[in-house]
Amino acid sequence: MAKSLQLYLTEVRACWLEARIVLDGEQYDLSTHCALSEPLKDLFRCLCDAHGLEGPPDMVADYRHLEFEWVGEGWLYYWALTPGPDGRLEVSVEFKGKREVGGTEYPVWNIRFATDWATLAGQIFAQSAKLLRRYGFAGYLDRWSKDFPAGQMMRLGHLLHDQSPECEDLARELAYLGETA
Repeated sequence: MAKSLQLYLTEVRACWLEARIVLDGEQYDLSTHCALSEPLKDLFRCLCDAHGLEGPPDMVADYRHLEFEWVGEGWLYYWALTPGPDGRLEVSVEFKGKREVGGTEYPVWNIRFATDWATLAGQIFAQSAKLLRRYGFAGYLDRWSKDFPAGQMMRLGHLLHDQSPECEDLARELAYLGETA
């Protein structure tokens, strides 16, 4: 397991998301565009799909959103989460660059770490709540040109609070955001 893991969502602007992973004191910056995927939605869906799994699922019989890519301008970040026993997650984030469209991908860095589901989900939820409090829904829309994925975020909040993912309670959902202030 990683001794120290922090994930920061540092900036949202004009369809770009800036993020930083700090793993045992080493910093890895990520800059992604929403052209092919929406990064926050990917993180929320992935963590919701990984919740409660004790090992890798049979993806043919039970598809889960456990792998996705974040796209930049000439670079890609490949994410893969592998669930294990007791809420453990093996996480891989691989950064590759391309010099031309359709060209060869060149490795830049590849980090792998183990953490538990609650730690990673809690950090992503808290960082997303911080973005939402900073910009609001309208400000997020202005900076991102897309609506904030509030439904996916609240589903993750329900799982973090041991509630059914289908829980329908706006007051409780707003309380989740208040806890992260």
